[in-house]
Amino acid sequence: MRKLLVLLSALLLCNAPAWAQDDAKAAATITPTSLPGEEELSAQERAERDFLMPVRRKRAAALEAVEEKARAAEAAIEAAKAAQVVAAKAAAPEPIVAPVEERKVVVKRKSGRSRR
Repeated sequence: MRKLLVLLSALLLCNAPAWAQDDAKAAATITPTSLPGEEELSAQERAERDFLMPVRRKRAAALEAVEEKARAAEAAIEAAKAAQVVAAKAAAPEPIVAPVEERKVVVKRKSGRSRR
């Protein structure tokens, strides 16, 4: 029982840095439309701000377009990989031909002199 408790505590301690990094990564994500103090804005105030700042809307739209292109490219790559896997499975395996050794013909001769 004690070993189990030690094992579980060790696992929890080993995963703590990974959880901390994950939380820090999520907190560090900043979109171009989020600025300090905007957390308290209502949906209407956000819409008014975006309407009054068209450059910001264009920038957000451009970022969304780039992300969409990246997603489409990743999907195309995954589809190509899947097609290669299917093609590899569908192709009949080529038979492996073992090299054939040539045998030497040995002619045995009688040793000694012939008597004629």
